[in-house]
Amino acid sequence: MAKVLPELLAPAGDWDTLQVAVAAGADAVYMGGKSYSARQYATNFSQEELARAADYLHLRGRKLYVTVNTLIKQEELEEL
Repeated sequence: MAKVLPELLAPAGDWDTLQVAVAAGADAVYMGGKSYSARQYATNFSQEELARAADYLHLRGRKLYVTVNTLIKQEELEEL
């Protein structure tokens, strides 16, 4: 039976934190965008920065999870 290792998931509220998480060995990083994120003290990422972060992580064999942690109204679904 193959051994399954847990995934080390780290938060990133800005670009510097993203790079530190990768350097520290995170397998994956989660972050929020400037919209639909309730992380009040985080800088968060624009759409362009999210795309850049995805490229950065994927080139290094890491995963990206984008969080949506606010309530979404029906009329906001298309934008989301």
